[in-house]
Amino acid sequence: MATSSEVAVPEPYTMLLRCPLVKAGTPEESLHVDYGRQHDRKRHHDDEKNLGVAWLAATEKNPRIFDGSKFRLHRIALDAHDRVVLELGLTGYREYLGTNRLPTEALRQLEADGQADHANPRAHLSDALGCETVLLTADDQVVLLRRSSSVATHGGLHNGPSGHPEPSRAGVEGGGAQGAAAAAAVVRELYDSVLQETHEETAVPRDALSEPQLIGCMADGVGKPDLLFLTRTTLDADGVRACYSQGPEEGWESDRLVFWPAQTLTECTLALTPVTRAAIACFVPLRDRGLPAVS
Repeated sequence: MATSSEVAVPEPYTMLLRCPLVKAGTPEESLHVDYGRQHDRKRHHDDEKNLGVAWLAATEKNPRIFDGSKFRLHRIALDAHDRVVLELGLTGYREYLGTNRLPTEALRQLEADGQADHANPRAHLSDALGCETVLLTADDQVVLLRRSSSVATHGGLHNGPSGHPEPSRAGVEGGGAQGAAAAAAVVRELYDSVLQETHEETAVPRDALSEPQLIGCMADGVGKPDLLFLTRTTLDADGVRACYSQGPEEGWESDRLVFWPAQTLTECTLALTPVTRAAIACFVPLRDRGLPAVS
């Protein structure tokens, strides 16, 4: 456990959804996806300028980045049966940097134009959907990674294993796939991406990880959404530390592994990303009510 206090001004976030506490997380079969290009971002007249300038600046700063396709969150809600409903389209990392990550004045203009043109302030924004998990060890420690200076945002802050579900892995990257089969593939990728990111960032074997449970969804200060999960590992903290020391595939994204006791998570003094603070806000009430056994 880290004992030093690290001070940072907390960034704002908005909780879009907390999954019902009685379910202690939403299982995959209780998640419904409406996937289609009707949920894509609407083009804006300044796209060529905004996207081009932002992408050039980003690639000059970090040659590692690439314009991979991402899912776009159009809407998330609970239906009458407490089932989580996601409306998803397609976007890309270039669109994300050239919309959500624009300077404040330009971002507010996009929101105003979206409201004026489509009665939706998010219409012109990428809103690329990410994911993060609270990773809980067998000895009740929460795994946190300090983000390195090589990542695009939030360097020096701590988070859980995180990343993005990938349309290419779901087989829907080109946008042509539709219908029930495509939706099922997208649902599977939403969950599988959590396991993949956890393995790639910590080197914990996938067979030592439980099926992730969806516990919420948030949006950061620029509106970027993330699905929030709980994943447990059969390894204790020492076991996770031993895996991490072997060098994870995406080890460049972090420069330190930290553990914090789950029972005192609300007292954590580490500087956390807004996504991580939102994940903790969803996790703590679940833990206080008693987490179910892993099947």
